[in-house]
Amino acid sequence: MESVLRINGNVIGKKPHSAVGMTISKLDSYRLVTIGCSIGLLLLASGCSSSQRLSPEELIEAKALYESCLVCHSVQEMQRGPIIDGLPAWYSRMQLDKFRDGLRGQNALNKSEQLMGSARDRFSDDRTIALLAQYIEELSVQPYQPVVRGDAEKGAQLYTSCIPCHGDRGQGNEVLKSPPLNIQEDWYLIDQLRKFASGKRGYHIKDIEGIQMAYTLTNFEENDFKDLVAYIQGFQER
Repeated sequence: MESVLRINGNVIGKKPHSAVGMTISKLDSYRLVTIGCSIGLLLLASGCSSSQRLSPEELIEAKALYESCLVCHSVQEMQRGPIIDGLPAWYSRMQLDKFRDGLRGQNALNKSEQLMGSARDRFSDDRTIALLAQYIEELSVQPYQPVVRGDAEKGAQLYTSCIPCHGDRGQGNEVLKSPPLNIQEDWYLIDQLRKFASGKRGYHIKDIEGIQMAYTLTNFEENDFKDLVAYIQGFQER
């Protein structure tokens, strides 16, 4: 018996249920990356968002919901999550869906993500997720103080493989479900790169985007991550 992997309804590979863990074959992973990059080259300029601004009443409701998120997603705590202000609604909605549905937040080795997964009862319905996602998008992007040190010139070379999905300036691409990198803190970016590479993120068979990202980083090393993020720092929106 086999489970089918799809992107936008198209079958891109199959995985036997008897396979160990929640991995897919390298052949399927290469197909994922190849399909994503090929489409990305065609749709690189696509940056439109289908989200709509909240009404005054929805804004009040969404702000109240977001207050509980600030315990982690602010500078109030020493051990905090990333600042997410200004992330596009489609991306926040997709990630909240994954946490709610167990595609993220269930790996005991990923402590910070598991903490987020434990809070999924706070956004268990589609309407709450939609309100939160749109509210986050309407917040102003917050500048950050870079803390990662690396060789930006080497990072520029490495980033050429990221352009098809994330854009030449890290602007992201909704069509490919690739988030913007130019508004995310550098410490969080390098943390996520490490987690993708080590199997702590992108491990669930239904997390197609996560699987693609994890396999894209197969041959990357620690210094590559530092150099890559050092280059991405130059994209920061100010």
